[in-house]
Amino acid sequence: MKATITASAFTSALSLAANDVSIVATSLRGERAGLTVSSMCSVCAEPALLLVCINADNEFCAMADESGSFSINILKDDQTDVSNVFAGLADTDDADRFTGVGEWTTLTSGAPILTDALVSLDCEVDTTLERGTHRIYLGHVIDVRTTRGNPLIYTARGYAALQTDEN
Repeated sequence: MKATITASAFTSALSLAANDVSIVATSLRGERAGLTVSSMCSVCAEPALLLVCINADNEFCAMADESGSFSINILKDDQTDVSNVFAGLADTDDADRFTGVGEWTTLTSGAPILTDALVSLDCEVDTTLERGTHRIYLGHVIDVRTTRGNPLIYTARGYAALQTDEN
């Protein structure tokens, strides 16, 4: 028999991990969708693959499936406002998320890129997999853009500062 834990115990334990905060975004026929995630990681360097986990009910999934592309925008430590808007924590309509904060452009795939993100990764959908309530996207990174700064960190259900030797 497999041992099981409660969903509450699982999420409470994982909330203690420190993760960077990213905006995952896609576009299709002039419409854009995006959300805040902390469930993104690299898979391998050759070929350059990453994965991101998204609630399967989110509008992002249908749009990314059809467009075949998405972006990951790793936020800087001064971009909590962007994180909050795309997490649905700010008083902003879903349609206004992209016009409400940040300046957006595109790279190779046409997916929205936050111009002043710490790192922007432009991806083509490689593979998707559904498990439980979420869809896992493997993205083949086809373009990258970087700036300077420190990453926005999320841990213990709140933002945290990254201490470096320079601080």
